[in-house]
Amino acid sequence: DRAWLRGDIVAGITLGAYLLPAGLGDASLANLPPQAGLYACLFGGLVFWLFCSSRHTVITVTSAISLLVGASLGEIAGGDTTRFSALAAATALLVALIAFVAWLVKAGAIINFVSESVMVGFKCGVALFLASTQLPKLFGIHGAHGNFWENSGTFLKHLGETNPISLTIGGVALAVLVFGKIFFNNKPVALFVVVGGIVVSGLLGLDARGVKLLGEVPQGLPPLGLPGALDWDNWNAVLHDSNNLLPLAFACFLLAAVETAATGRTFAAKHGGRLDANQEFLALAASNLSAGLGRGYPVSGGMSQSRVNEGGGGRTPLSGA
Repeated sequence: DRAWLRGDIVAGITLGAYLLPAGLGDASLANLPPQAGLYACLFGGLVFWLFCSSRHTVITVTSAISLLVGASLGEIAGGDTTRFSALAAATALLVALIAFVAWLVKAGAIINFVSESVMVGFKCGVALFLASTQLPKLFGIHGAHGNFWENSGTFLKHLGETNPISLTIGGVALAVLVFGKIFFNNKPVALFVVVGGIVVSGLLGLDARGVKLLGEVPQGLPPLGLPGALDWDNWNAVLHDSNNLLPLAFACFLLAAVETAATGRTFAAKHGGRLDANQEFLALAASNLSAGLGRGYPVSGGMSQSRVNEGGGGRTPLSGA
């Protein structure tokens, strides 16, 4: 229906404004450069809408998958940041392969056997680990890079070194985000916070006051293709890395499959229609293939982003493009 096009365009603009800060933030959770989150959203979104069965589901980077990638790849990469980024992109390619095989064998029914209790427990664990990694940044102190207990212990030990300016800036931003969620739901409040932070940083010279800044983000698009550190000339290294990455890729696929299906079912129940879980597997395969070739990392359907899409007036998957 051509009358839906205007709503899709408005929803797409709103969604793009929302995904910019979300992509930057989730990339930091994955210990990747900020542009990796933007690449993943961009290239994943360009193809997901072509294959998905849900009208409102939006493909994006998520905090759960970002933390999983960040916590798992450090040891494999051996401290090499370039290799870390290449391995993250390779993980997306493996997720695409697994999703494609799942689509071929029509494995959509497996989603029904994933216990809700398991997913709730996993997400609670993600929330606790997320807090232990981000609280030091909020307080402007040095954080650890270990498990939840190590991170929490280091945070409490250095609490006396809190940077009051960093805590004030972060606290105000957090308060605006919370009140925006309550009073201005489905509006790009996160983008307003990012822009406000840029203005305040320039006016107050926050970098000179001990507040760490994001720094320069490379402009333009990356070269499309296989990750450079995993080229076919190093076949033995590719096989070795693939064996190490396979458990991570399967975990990312399972998370993505469950989250994408749950999001699609929520909107199908609300607006009518039928979700085809097998078709979502094909959409996940295509979007992760695109994200991996575009120097991103694994992507999934996101509930909060999809709600923004719905609230912005999106009527068809075209808004995601």
